[in-house]
Amino acid sequence: MIKIVICDDDVNELDKANKMCQAYQKGHPEADIKISSFSSPLELELNIERGERYDIFLLDIYMPQMTGTELAKSLRRSKDDCQIIFLTTSVNHAIEAFSLHAAHYLVKPYTRAQLEDGLNKAVQAIDKKNNAQITVKTTDGIHRINFSDFIYSETDNHIQQIYLADGECHKVRIPSSELFELISFDSRFFKCGSTYIINVSKVEEITRNHITFENGGKIPMQRRQYKDLIQRYTAYALESI
Repeated sequence: MIKIVICDDDVNELDKANKMCQAYQKGHPEADIKISSFSSPLELELNIERGERYDIFLLDIYMPQMTGTELAKSLRRSKDDCQIIFLTTSVNHAIEAFSLHAAHYLVKPYTRAQLEDGLNKAVQAIDKKNNAQITVKTTDGIHRINFSDFIYSETDNHIQQIYLADGECHKVRIPSSELFELISFDSRFFKCGSTYIINVSKVEEITRNHITFENGGKIPMQRRQYKDLIQRYTAYALESI
């Protein structure tokens, strides 16, 4: 599912953007798009603080109480790698917008084709992330590992044992911290102490004693990280709704 949220204090502009997104949704049923809208950036920010996550933000820049760029800065500070499209009446913020890694910048009045172009760029970036992979040198050769296949890794005498969905285990001579640095941009991965890196999308059960994965694998729970893991897992679950 791809979750799009629109935020514009001008009700007419909000309605226009919403209708264009609905047309895009109908034209791309394979993307499984869900659309939400807010007329207040503070309400949207509060919704995010409550745990809601969005993939694509359509933000007006000139809004009372909080500008679209201020909201975008807050998202980037929280390490949110969402796609942002700015909708505004001026070109004056274009440089600032792209410093925030905006997917697109549309000046009102924009056309349906222009918005569709921006949405296409954002969706393509999301697809690229969802199909992310790393190439690693293992003890028996070079392998590409899709993030969607990665269950968890375990450190054993300075070697990372990476357990995959198909039952394979690749052994990589690399520090755990270095492996995590390669994949940590993806919110699915969580580091449990110095020994384990887990893919929260593959977790089936979390208790104070252990973590069980969908392939039947089980590792001990690092108790000091129990609350942090529960929060991360809950946030991921909300993203998937």
